[in-house]
Amino acid sequence: MMPDGDYMLGELPVYVRDGMARLKEGDSLAGSILQLKDAVKNVVDWNIVTPEKAIMMASYVPAKSAHILADCGSIKPDKAADFIVLNPDLTLVETYLDGESRYEVIK
Repeated sequence: MMPDGDYMLGELPVYVRDGMARLKEGDSLAGSILQLKDAVKNVVDWNIVTPEKAIMMASYVPAKSAHILADCGSIKPDKAADFIVLNPDLTLVETYLDGESRYEVIK
């Protein structure tokens, strides 16, 4: 989760406090600070979809919708090698950027 503090959401100044992102001007709710890996885990834990479908919903489907499926959204040659490795319980194991391990959970 994002720590409390001031951020930019596109061109809009926002602040994060108490698990919420709000616009600095007007105090309207600006969006969620939920991490995508946690959203994937939630829909599986709530028995909405299988882990495989949840991961597809978080990767392939958005890439297809944004018309960038040729570059990302699945693990194939000539695509960006940015991905995470999850345990069977969908907790984070490792993060890869450009095909290199950049973060590993220490046990």
